[in-house]
Amino acid sequence: MENIEVLKHALPYIRQYRDSTFIIKVGGELLQADGFLDRLSHDVALLYQLNIRVVIIHGGGPQLSEMAEKIGIESVKVNGRRITDDRMIEVANMVFSGASTDILGALRSHGTPAVGLSGVDGDLVQATRRPPVKLVDRETGEEKEVDFQNVGDIDVVDSKVLNVLLDNRFVPVVAPLGADSAGNVLNINADTIASMVSAAMPAEKLFLLTNVGGVLEDIDDPSSRISYLTESSAESLLADGGVSGGMMPKLQSAVDAVRAGVKRAHIIDGLADNSLLFEVFTKKGTGTMVISDSAESEYLEQG
Repeated sequence: MENIEVLKHALPYIRQYRDSTFIIKVGGELLQADGFLDRLSHDVALLYQLNIRVVIIHGGGPQLSEMAEKIGIESVKVNGRRITDDRMIEVANMVFSGASTDILGALRSHGTPAVGLSGVDGDLVQATRRPPVKLVDRETGEEKEVDFQNVGDIDVVDSKVLNVLLDNRFVPVVAPLGADSAGNVLNINADTIASMVSAAMPAEKLFLLTNVGGVLEDIDDPSSRISYLTESSAESLLADGGVSGGMMPKLQSAVDAVRAGVKRAHIIDGLADNSLLFEVFTKKGTGTMVISDSAESEYLEQG
């Protein structure tokens, strides 16, 4: 009987999200965790059977660093951002393709048909090579000009290829690469791709899976999770230093997506059992949801 009550509770959400589009971004660090892909694929299989259109976008930074070290290529980062020279972009092509294949295999094991692609396929992610920039190196305190080389900034996202796959009941799995007008392949931040793809679809929800349970009021207290933030309150947190480290780009991506028309963006702990399903099918959820300022009153009225 307990399971029946759970289904009854979930029914309004099932009705609401049928035929809608969810974008799920998965970081490379999660792909390395034991059992993660199996759990994720199980959750995605359920969403798929409920006729929710799912796109998975993945990173692969840790895997790229490991592979580069194995073959004797130095990984150079400035303020946490990777310089992607010609040799490194070749390694990225290989590593990201392997990560996509791992996800495809896991999805297949749960009966979910999926197709792997990158932002280069179907002109999905059209980008421009990032010009050299002056910045202060946080390690040395020195201001210098840095050329990130084969790193791209997104100009346009053309979601046509994703819609073709989704319309034919496939789950697209997207690697974080794009290309410029000359066909040069560029390394692009996966959070940024996820945010801009979500806006281009447009998606009902963007999920940013990480290894912490959302935005915390006290970083040392997991129970201090903030269940939701409006766009403006999230921006205030970012401006005032209320978040730091890897949470900053994730929260900024969530804000950017909502500002561009995505209804809700969620930052959740991808390592927690059923976190994705709890976030979708319960009001309390398990992470931090970002909504527009105008949607706050409606959200609170839902009880």
